[in-house]
Amino acid sequence: MSETSDTKTINLLNNGEFQSRDISSNTVLELRTELDIPADSSVNIGGTVRQNDFSLSDGDYVAWTSNNKVGG
Repeated sequence: MSETSDTKTINLLNNGEFQSRDISSNTVLELRTELDIPADSSVNIGGTVRQNDFSLSDGDYVAWTSNNKVGG
């Protein structure tokens, strides 16, 4: 069995709403590169902070937050 496409669809938080987005990444580290997510940002999958080696699945809910926020 051969796959013709390695893409998966995630639900990415954007401006307060989750939006479907097709990605080719398999791990959080690959997603950081694909979406230009800064290395010092936290990546949440399904509401849990995940490390770079975490494997992504089709349908995951993904949000990332910058850790350099200041003010209140």
